Amino acid sequence: MMHSVDMLIVSGYLLLVAIIGFRVGRNQKSTEDYFLGSRRIAWWLAGLSLIATETSALTFISAPTQSLRGDWRYLQFAIGAILGKLIVAKLLIPAYYKAQVFTVYGYLEERFGPVSKTLAAVLFFVGRSLGSGVRLYGAAIALAVVLGLDFRAAIALIACLAFAYTIVGGIRSVIYTDALQGVLLFGGGIAALIALIVGADVDLSTMVSDLFSAQTASGASKLRVFDFEFDWSDALGFWPGVIGTMFLTTAMMGTDQDMMQRALTCKNSREGSRSFFLSAALSIPVVVLFLSVGSALWYRVGGDVGAAKLAGEIASAAGEADPGKGYDYIFPWFVLNNLPVGVKGIIVAGIFAAAMSSLDSAISALSSTAVKSIWQPFVEPNASDERYLKVGRFFSLGFGVLLSGIAWVVYKSTSSGSESEGFGVLRLGLDVLTWIFPALLGVFLCGVLTRRGSDRGNVCAIVLTIGGILMSRFSRELFGLEQPPFAWTWNAVFGTVLAFLVATSFPAPRKRTEP
Repeated sequence: MMHSVDMLIVSGYLLLVAIIGFRVGRNQKSTEDYFLGSRRIAWWLAGLSLIATETSALTFISAPTQSLRGDWRYLQFAIGAILGKLIVAKLLIPAYYKAQVFTVYGYLEERFGPVSKTLAAVLFFVGRSLGSGVRLYGAAIALAVVLGLDFRAAIALIACLAFAYTIVGGIRSVIYTDALQGVLLFGGGIAALIALIVGADVDLSTMVSDLFSAQTASGASKLRVFDFEFDWSDALGFWPGVIGTMFLTTAMMGTDQDMMQRALTCKNSREGSRSFFLSAALSIPVVVLFLSVGSALWYRVGGDVGAAKLAGEIASAAGEADPGKGYDYIFPWFVLNNLPVGVKGIIVAGIFAAAMSSLDSAISALSSTAVKSIWQPFVEPNASDERYLKVGRFFSLGFGVLLSGIAWVVYKSTSSGSESEGFGVLRLGLDVLTWIFPALLGVFLCGVLTRRGSDRGNVCAIVLTIGGILMSRFSRELFGLEQPPFAWTWNAVFGTVLAFLVATSFPAPRKRTEP
């Protein structure tokens, strides 16, 4: 159970978030204030908000699962992520600022036409809703365990808290609260790691030595980082891990309004790029921290045998049909039952931080895109800015409800993963992002790197690419194959290349000359 001291820490954190969120978000008078913070956000604040959202509850809860159940190969993803962020900072952010767009999809309208913008916005709704719904599911897992809540109540609690300050203060409230939540998220991870190491019955050097000598189910060291053996079906090899994640990060960060919105709140492209450089610099330290938590947790619960037994017991108590899904619950369960008073409160506050930092930004990005890409051009093209602000708040409520529903569906359906694909909810959260955003990246690159392309070509590129990716991912169900032809990490590579080739095969339409 939670001690009164821990509850006081969590309550104090939530109160502080509410005060900051409502205070900095007062007097929102225009959509530029509400969705872009009047383009006056400091780059370092935008960068902290970016890394907090990117990390999310999936990393806080499920990154430890990767090293608890497998090894450290997930660290290869951080290397690819750094490369992807550098590409976005150097290539895409300057293009968006040059076009002076409100959302990234406005760039497609200027470059190609309204069809490309509208289709990309609709696909963003689908891709971001799936990704953020999975993130919300991961957060609800933790809070359901540590607070003893029903899973539906945990989803509702997170959604209501994030929605409350987002609808009042917009992106400025999101960024300021995310900066605080990012610091607390990392602080919670550090507190957990220290408590796990101090509470072990051996010194740190012995623990590390035992981890080096321990083996995964495939016979590799529990601390293996690099795997250069090439296998199309292995998502965590070096080449799919680094190259695939580089493409996925470029696609997700560069074409997802949820991520790019932070950079667009800065006063110019140089400061927007700096926010991405800060995020890139923190990528490896964050992943190392939470993989270390997983390794220490593996040691504390009694290795593979103890972890498997505990996962099964937790899954059964939680009503999960797949015992393997219990691995995602082990970290919050251990926090609740084994860590000292005070430390427990800090970590639970960190879980809240991870949950809300991923949900608030998604709500803001989805509502801004809905207003600027759908409502304003098609429903009320000549309404006042005050009207669009009210509509944006209405969309914020709707998307909060939608994401809660998706989290519930994921709770009922997700599997526990495998050593070759990655484990648990983190693997699922990354996988669903590869279904949509690589196709968008191919179209954006056509616009930035070439003078070719058209609305018609972009529609063909997106439809062919997404169709191909989904056929590959669901080839078991569709064609009776034993496994997909390649691991999910390759989706971003093949999808981007295919979309780019199809889009650039169409010439730019000829400009009409006035008679």
